[in-house]
Amino acid sequence: MEVNLTFGDGTSGAHEQSDEFAASVLSLYRWLVAEPELRGHARVSTGTRQAEQGRMGDGLDLVNVVLANSIALGGLVTAVAAWRGSRPRPPQVRLERDGVVIDLRDCSPETVEQVLRLWNQGPGASPPPQPAPAPAPADGDDE
Repeated sequence: MEVNLTFGDGTSGAHEQSDEFAASVLSLYRWLVAEPELRGHARVSTGTRQAEQGRMGDGLDLVNVVLANSIALGGLVTAVAAWRGSRPRPPQVRLERDGVVIDLRDCSPETVEQVLRLWNQGPGASPPPQPAPAPAPADGDDE
């Protein structure tokens, strides 16, 4: 299974942003390569997104992770969240798997759980059931 990690809103920005994104790519790449939970279960590389027709690419702007199994997916999302938490100004990270894009904006365990739940539903799966609304309190009037 393949996951692409990009930064910002997913569009090419100003030159300064490209430099910042390239630094983030290298930092995240190093973090993931050193992550014990991913060792032996993931192939991590850096690269560039496909440039639009007629435009040159902006340089290094993504981390590509190929996972050996779905169990490693939890380790990947947790590692990305931990990396964001270690940054003084954590960048927005976009995770893309099988055309499903998720913007990771915080590092809470709840967010990690939501990402995994969404991706584990698989293509065409319906969203998880919503809890039933709480019953209205009785006001003592019977009609």
